[in-house]
Amino acid sequence: MKTTAQITASIQRFRRIFWEKKPGGRPPVGVVNTDIYLPLKYLRRPFPRQYVEPEDLRPDLVMTDYEFAFANRPVNCDDWIPFAAPWRAIPWLEAWCGCPVRFASGSLAPDPICDSVEALRAAPVPAQDKWFRCLRQQTEMLAAGAPADCWISPTILRGPSDVLAALRGLNNFLCDLHDAPEVLEEAAGRIHRLLLRALDQHFRVVKPTYGGYGHIFGYWAPGPTIAIQEDVLGLCHPHIYRDLFMKYSAQVVRHLGACVVFHLHSTGFRHFRHVLDIPGLAGLQMTVEANGPPLIDLLPAFREILERSRLLLFMDHRFEELPSVLPRLPSEGLYLAVPEARLPSEGAFLEFTRTCWGRGAECRVSSVE
Repeated sequence: MKTTAQITASIQRFRRIFWEKKPGGRPPVGVVNTDIYLPLKYLRRPFPRQYVEPEDLRPDLVMTDYEFAFANRPVNCDDWIPFAAPWRAIPWLEAWCGCPVRFASGSLAPDPICDSVEALRAAPVPAQDKWFRCLRQQTEMLAAGAPADCWISPTILRGPSDVLAALRGLNNFLCDLHDAPEVLEEAAGRIHRLLLRALDQHFRVVKPTYGGYGHIFGYWAPGPTIAIQEDVLGLCHPHIYRDLFMKYSAQVVRHLGACVVFHLHSTGFRHFRHVLDIPGLAGLQMTVEANGPPLIDLLPAFREILERSRLLLFMDHRFEELPSVLPRLPSEGLYLAVPEARLPSEGAFLEFTRTCWGRGAECRVSSVE
C-alpha cells in the first residue's frame, strides 16, 4: 500500500509536469504488473460455462484489480495510481448492445449478432440493459470498498467502431466501410450515446479521491477522465477515422471535459494527427508493442504529440530501447509506464530514474535535443 506522502508526491508530479506541462523535475513514471491486462487471471477458479452472464460477476469468483495487482506490489515509490474497475474482461458496451459474452481461455469475446447490414440497421441499441445495471452495481460495490490508496476507474469502454466490428464481425465491418458507410455512421451514433450514458453513470457514483480521478493506465487526473479508443481503425486509412468516427471522439471531450485521452497502439496509429486535431483533447496514450516500429522510428511522432498535447507511453515492449529516446523527449506532458518485470524492486526503479534523468531528477527536466 502506498503512503499518503507517496501519493501526494505522485499527484504533484502528475499535476505539475504532466497536466500543467511545467518544467522542474522528471515526468511521472509508473511501474505496472502487466498481468492486469490479462484480466482472465482474476478468476479464482475455472469458469464452468460457455457464456458469461451478469450474475457471474461475484467476489467469490473474480478478484478485483486491487487484490490481484496492488495490495502487495513490490514497488511503491513510483507514480502508478492503484485502481479498481468493473471486470475488464467483459466487453461491456458490446454486451449491452446484445452480443453474447463467450468464454475462452485467452479472453472473453463478443459474438457477432448482425449477419447483414439490414440487421445492423434494425438492431435495437441498447439490447441487454442487464449489463448496464450490472456495470452500475459493480461500480458501486468497488467504490464502497475501496482501500485508501485505490481509485475507482472506468472500465474498458470501446468506441463505436470497435463495437460495430463486434456486432458485425471484423471482416463484415471492413466491407461495410466501403459498401454501407451511412449505415455504420447511424449505428455508431446510437452506440456513442450508450458510451456517454456509461460515463455519466460512472461519475455519478465515483467521486474525487485526493482531489482527482484515477484510470486503468495508472495516471491521476484533476477531473473526470477516460481513455477512449477505436482500435479496429488501426487497420484502416486515417480518413476513415476522420470522416466517420472523429466527431464522436470530439463529443466525448465536450461532454466529459478536459481530461479525456485517446488510446492507440504502435502497430496502428496512422490516424494520430486527426486525433490531435480534436479540440480540448488531453493527450494520446500509446501502447508500444513488439511487432510495431522501433522507438527510434517512433521518436518524431512522440515529439510531435508532446509539442501539441501530452503523451502517455506504456512500454509493453521495447523497454531496452528507452535510453536512445528518453533524452530526446521533453518531460513536460510525458507520463511513462513500464513493466514490473523490468523494474522489480524499489532500488531498480530509483536507479532507472537516476539513469534517465540524473540524480537531481526530482528537480530537473530533460531537454529536447
